[in-house]
Amino acid sequence: MNDRASSAPLPAQDHRSESPVVLLAAGLGSRLGALTERLPKALIAVAGQPLLAYAVDFARAVTRTEIVVVGGFEFERVAAEVARLALPVTLVRNHDFRDGNLVSLLAARAAIGDRGFLLMNVDHIYRPAIAGVAAAPADDVTAFIDHDRTLGADDMKVARDGQGRISLISKQLATFDCGYVGMTRVPASSAARYWAEVDAALAAEGRAIAVERILGRLAAAGRPPLCRDISGHGWLEVDLPEERDHAERVLTSGTW
Repeated sequence: MNDRASSAPLPAQDHRSESPVVLLAAGLGSRLGALTERLPKALIAVAGQPLLAYAVDFARAVTRTEIVVVGGFEFERVAAEVARLALPVTLVRNHDFRDGNLVSLLAARAAIGDRGFLLMNVDHIYRPAIAGVAAAPADDVTAFIDHDRTLGADDMKVARDGQGRISLISKQLATFDCGYVGMTRVPASSAARYWAEVDAALAAEGRAIAVERILGRLAAAGRPPLCRDISGHGWLEVDLPEERDHAERVLTSGTW
């Protein structure tokens, strides 16, 4: 019997996407300090559930098809937790998890083929209401953004052009108008172009780069990604010990 908190029931009218979700869960989570000395970030518990379970619950509310989880650091422990919780996912392994997380996305490529997909990170906890926004179809590569936060040095910042598309994306931007929230939708019609940019980025810049770099490269190549705003919903990131403590307080407060 599955003894974790049960997944939220799916809506009677099912508006979920036909595209798979790719969930990046391979990293060490070194910035979480002692919390990840013996555990991968994906298994850090918040309010009684591992981050992986929150991410899979959200993905289930987004897609009616496949959820591909890319593990890496302490892969066997992640696999054991997937089995223990009977998570409905396809688990693939990134042996090179110490490289940038773009390599983790590459590890999922064979599983999703030429289908479109929604890309997510395991250290983000999204409100259930955001699932409908994430599931909606997209006409082009689409980055999810918000205006709610005061962005710090470690936040991914976005500057947009006059059409509301990404012109620049980087943690180092001095001028920006919104923040990236860790999700990108790649529709099937744009998948070939997206993967071509992944291959070009790895060849030109090496294997230490992050998935967000592809958004910047697409913008520089003249086909800037669209933006989809989730402002007003609120979400949680668990990248630092204090962020994990904040998420614990929020999720146990009864207001989430």
